[in-house]
Amino acid sequence: MNIKIRIGNWRFTFTLHQVTDVTGVNSLLPNGSHILMWDFDDVPLAVLAWELRRISEEYQLPNIYVLSTGRHKHYIAYCFQKCTWKHAVEIIAATYYVCSDYFKWGVFRKRFTLRVSSKEGRAPKLIKTIHSSAPETAHISELTSWVKDEKEGRTLSSLPLRLIRSYSSAQWKHPPTIRGTR
Repeated sequence: MNIKIRIGNWRFTFTLHQVTDVTGVNSLLPNGSHILMWDFDDVPLAVLAWELRRISEEYQLPNIYVLSTGRHKHYIAYCFQKCTWKHAVEIIAATYYVCSDYFKWGVFRKRFTLRVSSKEGRAPKLIKTIHSSAPETAHISELTSWVKDEKEGRTLSSLPLRLIRSYSSAQWKHPPTIRGTR
């Protein structure tokens, strides 16, 4: 609901809406590079897989992990490729079907952010991997920049490994410790 009040030459606008607090992870790595992250809305999975395969081949990217957000034809994707901010923006901009608001706010904030927690009972779930022979240049343990869920007062002690099930437990001898940041 929007409430607008005009007093002389000034207009005050108040917006009221329900807020759902979630936890997200940022693309920014400790060394200043970024991993690749995408957000897609209203795209059939087959079309999305074709597009991510095209981008993977064009930019010689490693595996791309596609997760369902729990809404029909809404997906997010991760690629553990270290790149400069400029190169990450170039690759995401070259990908068709990326949510324009996601891209706009990512560029504005100088990092891309994707939700990792449940939202209204919908948790991200790995549903497809776009395979590649290119090696990953980043590791999931390097994700240390978080948007913290304040409402529930949770602190993030480790990355929810359920998101990227393709990593075997043998690769996680010592799970990463990750602190939430704002």
